[in-house]
Amino acid sequence: MIEGIDHISIAVTSIERTAKLFEIYFGLRVEHKERIEKQKIKLATINLGGVKIELIEPLDKNSTVAKFIMKRGEGIHHIAFKVKKIEKVMNELRKRGVKILNREPRKGMKGKKIVFISPRNVAGTLIELCE
Repeated sequence: MIEGIDHISIAVTSIERTAKLFEIYFGLRVEHKERIEKQKIKLATINLGGVKIELIEPLDKNSTVAKFIMKRGEGIHHIAFKVKKIEKVMNELRKRGVKILNREPRKGMKGKKIVFISPRNVAGTLIELCE
């Protein structure tokens, strides 16, 4: 069902500042930037051996990422798992009693289909499924 980790997402107040720290400290560079207006975020990805680190910055103080940062501060926001046939995986998880926060997949980074699993299901950790 789960093929691996697609990315680990970190909520930040400034992509530029955080990306610079990843470059200075670890020699890692941003490879992709994107705005997702529907989610009110901009993001940048850093590839690290096939797993991406995704920096997400709110575009609006009312976005879910802005609320996350206000409540918890900057830090890990979610972990995204790679899946095939996301609808099939969603149905299987629902049968197992897992609460999925989206009725159906929506478009995420680079147009991938995504859905989120309630953090209450997995030790307070927001999980994204990414096809």
